[in-house]
Amino acid sequence: MGVASRLERVGPDAERYRRLLGHLEPVGRRVRSRFEVDTRALAAVRISFGLILLVDLLVRWGNIEQFYTDDGAYPIEAYEATYSQFTGLSVHALSGELWFQQLLFGIAGLFALAFVLGYRTRLVGFVSLGLLLSLQARNPAVLNGGDKLLRVLLFLALLTPLGERWSVDALRRGSARASVVGFGTAALLIQPLMVFSQNAVLKHQGNTWYEGEALQIAMSNDVMTIFLGNHLTAYPTLLEAMNWAWVGLLAGSVLFLLVTDGRVRAAFALVYVGAFAGMLLTMSVGLFPLVLTTALLPFLTPPFWDALRRLVPTGLLERLPSRARLESIAGRPLERRAFDALEQRGYESKLSFVRAYCRSLLTVVSVLALVSILLYGTAYVTDHDLPDELETSVDQQQWGLYAPNPTEGYSWYAVEAQLESGEEVDAFGNGTITDDRPPDASKEYDTFRERKFMQTVWASGNGDTDGIIAVDYAEWACEQAIDRRGDSVESITVHRFYQPSPIDGEYEETGRFTVVEQAC
Repeated sequence: MGVASRLERVGPDAERYRRLLGHLEPVGRRVRSRFEVDTRALAAVRISFGLILLVDLLVRWGNIEQFYTDDGAYPIEAYEATYSQFTGLSVHALSGELWFQQLLFGIAGLFALAFVLGYRTRLVGFVSLGLLLSLQARNPAVLNGGDKLLRVLLFLALLTPLGERWSVDALRRGSARASVVGFGTAALLIQPLMVFSQNAVLKHQGNTWYEGEALQIAMSNDVMTIFLGNHLTAYPTLLEAMNWAWVGLLAGSVLFLLVTDGRVRAAFALVYVGAFAGMLLTMSVGLFPLVLTTALLPFLTPPFWDALRRLVPTGLLERLPSRARLESIAGRPLERRAFDALEQRGYESKLSFVRAYCRSLLTVVSVLALVSILLYGTAYVTDHDLPDELETSVDQQQWGLYAPNPTEGYSWYAVEAQLESGEEVDAFGNGTITDDRPPDASKEYDTFRERKFMQTVWASGNGDTDGIIAVDYAEWACEQAIDRRGDSVESITVHRFYQPSPIDGEYEETGRFTVVEQAC
């Protein structure tokens, strides 16, 4: 009788539970669909990241001797003395010779190219990530937020099947999934939303973005504006409208990109991509526009890729590589053939355990990555105290580009050489150093990395890093001046010029400051 009564009680409860699950199932499907990514989008992410790595190497190549060798402005001794937390983490710091750096750059370029092609995608991708981290650790003084976002997003992307489509790996398999969903795709989608949302909150802490004034201030910074950006200050009404549009995109990113689905999500993603294209054409912010564009590719849904495919001429599609045309590489990879051989020898159960362990490990890492994005990103913007063991990682989720306010001035630098005759001349150019404002201050730097490095030199000359970076730069500048002007150079002085931005249309007086002096 007791059992019967318990069954009677369990019966209605079980039925209610089944009904509850029935009601929740559509909700679960909708939530799941928001984190589902078309594998063509992941292929585009892979190709884009590979190309960004190649572009990054190409840009760095122009200053490879200056920034990465012992004959440059940042020798290994300076690296070990100023950024001790990175000591031992950089393969590039094993030698200060130029040929060694050129070799590593070449190797990184080959792996990046293999990543674009999707050859052993995950393995090649992690090697590329390792080389990128090594390169960034060798000279942190030339990095900006775009470099940090690149390494974070590349790591998250490698937790997803980037080689599922449009790759050598896909040709080898001969099959591909249309879409994938999991903790890895969730982390990849959440990361840019954390960047946008946190940046919107940080901007709200200032007093210009939510007043519609910030973009005009930013565009008045002549060092940071390029191409079209040099002309936008003539249209203040347009800048105010663009300011509000950008704030809206940042603050509404979760609504526009995560809540939506299908064509609506793809349309919003293209709006963001358009904004990043505008950033690329107007502002010198390094890799940021390229990395942000790549971050939005997973939000492009199947309707977009289907429409794009219809635009591609049939003849071009027929000429694309196929499994039949690439028989030499279309076979199973070497490691999979080795697994097959081991299975035939009776190790099937152990290999099954290894495969299951690797899949579980990937899931665990993906979960931890997703949790860290949410935890650290939220902790930084809310100033919430974390345990000391976790505190050092908070800055890895700090996304404060132009927040809380854009700077209201800009700087450029000049190296003045004092000759034996008493004459003072431009060490790197012709004529003398003056306080005159350059026609286009952005051209005072060869690359954005040089601009970042000179900011570090200025900070070092004011007591940061014990002055080591400033002194090493001055010694390098002495050598460059002597190479250009001979032994008549007695000493050099590095000057910093500061120009308040002409926000109201009027220029204030340029300030000159001494960064470091060095006898040659």
